[in-house]
Amino acid sequence: MRSRSLWLLGAAGLLAVGIGWTLLRSQPGEDLPTVDVASGAFPQKDEQAGLCPWRDPERDRKRFFPASSGYRDELAALSGQRPELQRRLSRPLTGEDNAVRIHRILAGSAPVGAIVTRRVRGESGVIELALAVGPDGWVVGARLQRLREPDSVAAVLQSSAWLGAFRGKTADSAWRLGQDIPSVPSEARPSAEAILDGARSILVMLAIGHPAALTDPQHFH
Repeated sequence: MRSRSLWLLGAAGLLAVGIGWTLLRSQPGEDLPTVDVASGAFPQKDEQAGLCPWRDPERDRKRFFPASSGYRDELAALSGQRPELQRRLSRPLTGEDNAVRIHRILAGSAPVGAIVTRRVRGESGVIELALAVGPDGWVVGARLQRLREPDSVAAVLQSSAWLGAFRGKTADSAWRLGQDIPSVPSEARPSAEAILDGARSILVMLAIGHPAALTDPQHFH
């Protein structure tokens, strides 16, 4: 009888450990991997690798490139261009600058542009930027995937008037509030400047690391 009780206690303990491990590995709000069968793009472990994930591929693709039919993911390492990156960015490099995942947008088999995502540090937490870039290196559009700013700040940063000003900008644009980008209220300024730095960083990384990445489908092969 005593041995049976000890066995039951041991089994209960193992069950509790298993439940605890499962909870630790599946926190509330964790994104589960999905496969976009239509585009042929398979999930990438961006979050585990430190890269910003692309949250809504189909909506972004159709919104910024209406004539497109799919996309393909390519990872470009930039370790060999770090000195030039630092010179162009005029700031210390971060982990986000080590590589860029290019979501190449396709119309059939022809590349028509790219979407690149990036995390930046806003005043109230991480902001995720999705930047659409045309084959000429000009910005087609931008969307904030996630942000934790107060409602009044978020409304300004997500407005079509402000994000719309990104359109047509390149790596050589000023990206300055109150100059080529509309100014924002003082409470939104730190986060706005972080977003602008993130957008310009994406364009510089594309220009320096792989200038043909947007137009040459065989560039990585």
